[in-house]
Amino acid sequence: MGNFYFDKGFYLILIIFALIYAIYSERRIKTREGAIFHPYGDKLKVLGKRNIFIVRVPYLLASFAMVFISISLARPCLKVVRATSSSEGIAIMLTMDVSGSMLAEDFQPTNRIDVARKVLSDFVKERKADRMGLVTFAGLPFLRCPLTTDHNTLLKLINDMKAVRRQELDGTAIGDALVASAQRLNSAVEKSKVIILVTDGENNKGEYDPILAAKIVSERNIKVYAVGIGTKGLVPYPTIDQLGQKSYMFVKIGFNEDVLKKIAEETKGRYFSASDKDTLEKVFKEIDQLEKSKVENPVYIVKKELFIYPLLISTILVIFFFVWEFLLGLKLK
Repeated sequence: MGNFYFDKGFYLILIIFALIYAIYSERRIKTREGAIFHPYGDKLKVLGKRNIFIVRVPYLLASFAMVFISISLARPCLKVVRATSSSEGIAIMLTMDVSGSMLAEDFQPTNRIDVARKVLSDFVKERKADRMGLVTFAGLPFLRCPLTTDHNTLLKLINDMKAVRRQELDGTAIGDALVASAQRLNSAVEKSKVIILVTDGENNKGEYDPILAAKIVSERNIKVYAVGIGTKGLVPYPTIDQLGQKSYMFVKIGFNEDVLKKIAEETKGRYFSASDKDTLEKVFKEIDQLEKSKVENPVYIVKKELFIYPLLISTILVIFFFVWEFLLGLKLK
């Protein structure tokens, strides 16, 4: 819906000058008409009527140009009332394990990290109102993306995630990853702050014990949703030999479920276990339902300027005026 109004209405008074000019022009035309007696005066008068309008054309063009210039200066506007969606978003830090064990291929038809990339990407696409970031960790945590609403960039970084293959960088530093994620969330303006921890291993690197890290996180009013992924027992793990040929060895890769439960409990979050792709997707859908943004619909007013239209009309009239005066008018005078 909208309401039309003039922002600078006092300029409309200039229309009076246009009216005065039109009256003056009409009188000027009449005073130019001669009056002499002629026996065939009536017939001559009829013949002359066809030029009456032609004589008035430049005056009409000038008068209407003045009118539209006045309207343009008065700044016609349209007041448009719109509703927009604003939200009390949630600050979410995705804390993703990229240790070498994530290459295990028990999440058919591919490995754990490929499935995690897909599930995290789908989760991000559903959280348009939230600022989100990404921390990856193996032996050390790395900030891949700070909190942002630029989800396209975040999605690109998630899709670029790769498992660590270098032994000196490998490991699982859960405690350090939690502290690093909390540091990024600490200055967030959002009231609700969440860490989603995804790991398939036990803490074996880093300075911080996971339980101690959870207490630090809890003191900052940050919840942790801990997701342990992987099947129990032996899992197929790919190896590449010197000739570049791929083979498999079956190894046992497990995570400490009790530690992840304590982390979630300490921070008033929740623990989830995902043993396959479908379960992991259900876990993230459940987290999506648990952490919903509060959306409001405030009303705001937009002022749409319309002065360009009368200005365009007046410009065309002025052009026609000069064309008439200097090209056509001279021939008719």
